[in-house]
Amino acid sequence: MAQPFPYTYYSCDCCDSDATAPRAERTSQLPPADDEDARTFDPRSPRANYSLYPLEHLLYCEDCQQIRCPRCVIEETLNWYCPSCLFEVPSSVIKTDGNRCTRNCYNCPVCTSPMTVNSLEDPAKPSPSGGPFILSCPYCHWSTVEIGITLEKHTGITSQLARTANGGKYIPSQKERDKERERRLQLSHRKSRDVLSGSDDSPTVDIDTDPSSMSHEDIFSNLSAFYKSQIAAQTPSYPFSPGHDINFSSPVAYSRLMTIYSPTTSKKRWQEKPAVMRESSGPLEGLIEHDSAADNLAIERLKKEGWASTLTPSQKLAQVSKPDTRFDDSLRPIPALLCTKRGKRCRDCRHILSKPESKITSTRYKIKLVAFNHIPRLSIRALASSPSSTSTTPAPTPTTPSTSTSTSTQAFNYNALKPGIPIPFLLHLLNPLFDPIRVTLATPKFTSGRVQSQVTILCPQFEVGANTDVWDDALTGSALGSVKKGGGPSGGAGGGGGSGGGGELEAGKIWEKGRNWTTVVVEVVPGFLRGIPGFGGSGRSPAATTSHGHGTGNDDDAEELEDAEDEHDAVLEIPVFVRIEYETDAQAEDRSLVDPRGGKGEKVKREEAFWTVVGVGRIQDV
Repeated sequence: MAQPFPYTYYSCDCCDSDATAPRAERTSQLPPADDEDARTFDPRSPRANYSLYPLEHLLYCEDCQQIRCPRCVIEETLNWYCPSCLFEVPSSVIKTDGNRCTRNCYNCPVCTSPMTVNSLEDPAKPSPSGGPFILSCPYCHWSTVEIGITLEKHTGITSQLARTANGGKYIPSQKERDKERERRLQLSHRKSRDVLSGSDDSPTVDIDTDPSSMSHEDIFSNLSAFYKSQIAAQTPSYPFSPGHDINFSSPVAYSRLMTIYSPTTSKKRWQEKPAVMRESSGPLEGLIEHDSAADNLAIERLKKEGWASTLTPSQKLAQVSKPDTRFDDSLRPIPALLCTKRGKRCRDCRHILSKPESKITSTRYKIKLVAFNHIPRLSIRALASSPSSTSTTPAPTPTTPSTSTSTSTQAFNYNALKPGIPIPFLLHLLNPLFDPIRVTLATPKFTSGRVQSQVTILCPQFEVGANTDVWDDALTGSALGSVKKGGGPSGGAGGGGGSGGGGELEAGKIWEKGRNWTTVVVEVVPGFLRGIPGFGGSGRSPAATTSHGHGTGNDDDAEELEDAEDEHDAVLEIPVFVRIEYETDAQAEDRSLVDPRGGKGEKVKREEAFWTVVGVGRIQDV
């Protein structure tokens, strides 16, 4: 685990779904179902890496009454917006224009910083519009002047950049490109026909079809127009033949469907196979062949300018419109990437777990069901070495455990737990609910893994008060507001106990109790990393350690493997099963079961259970 010791992780039960169950027809009888109460949670299993989360990262479904992790929720996009201008973009625009801002928001292609619009107006010769304008980066000072692009206006930058190529060349619109392509196709067909017929009326117009001068938009539009013309030429008049793009949502779809059953000739037409379409054969049809001259020019430029003129992989990937960009003079400003506001729903019942406000500038949430408002918080810390050091005078009406042991626990080294020596820890449980709860804790006697440590919870059952106001206890004179060390029995509210204020460890007694929190003692006996003669079978024996290598060449690898295994096995993690019971007010959907007349004041008994993993520390090697 990456967190420093001690830490607490909560397990989500979504990883327990068995997706590899045997099929019924392959087995003579179904295997017996495992008892969920008899199963224990193994924090060292590979599946545990996908189910353990801090409490702050979890949500809670009130309908399912279960913890929900990021793997068992469904995200839905609520709205799109630009992080630079905070303009909300409709979803219909996203489908047509993509997930980039179409206004005046651009990022630097070199350092990805937001760019600003600056004027290049000459004070001696001012212009009415204040131009020309450029896009410049205030961080790395890159500007569009380096690629030969200037703007006429300070607004409508997207449309101006779409009409201007690097070097100030004009980019024709889509309609103009379509007209030019049709004109060139007609000229090429006329030229080929005149050459075959031997006529002297061949056109003398030189058609510029150099692939290097064509942009990606031109190549795509040429290829798209070619395939559309081929589909239109190969499509027969019969609407239900293969390859016909029938529109079933049109008003005449019903009459077309009826023609299937009318004459017998339709069956013959249906069996006819369409002719094979030809592929594109030139640049005007979208075919671009490899140009070795362009590669030679790129190699010569690399020899002349070096690698400093080339782009980094991140800069090259950011150029969405030109993915084959190689040099820095081909860079273009990058439109700002749009962001989204997303809501989260439960995967099982589709209940809304998190929903932010639709306002772009607001960071609040309309609905946010976080787990720490519904699930008790567990934390663990080391107990002082001597009970007398913790017998200071308690502070009146605390809301957290007393700080009398803070000075002594700061000196405790969690990274050097001595094996074979019992170490007491304090397990603290905080109740966020407005109802008192009864808690039952359970843990395996020995931890899983090669190094087995013994764990004992001295008080596995106890009660925790409700999360009420501090002044309620002060005004009512409740005894729960005072702190009790080594206090009363697990279920009692008073709990004077026989230990009094001495703080001795005693089974069945809570250690400390407050208004909405309770602390119990957990005794841990760390196991041995290496096998010790006469101390059981935990750990690795020295003989197995020396004979782990398979040869002289694998000794170093074997030692590294042993060190990695020892480092992993030295971490002491305790799985703790938590079960809570409480009574709360019946909600609207629960009142019908309790009182058919819908009466108020009824109580409903609820029960929740979950697994947690407590990281105690690291065992010291002896």
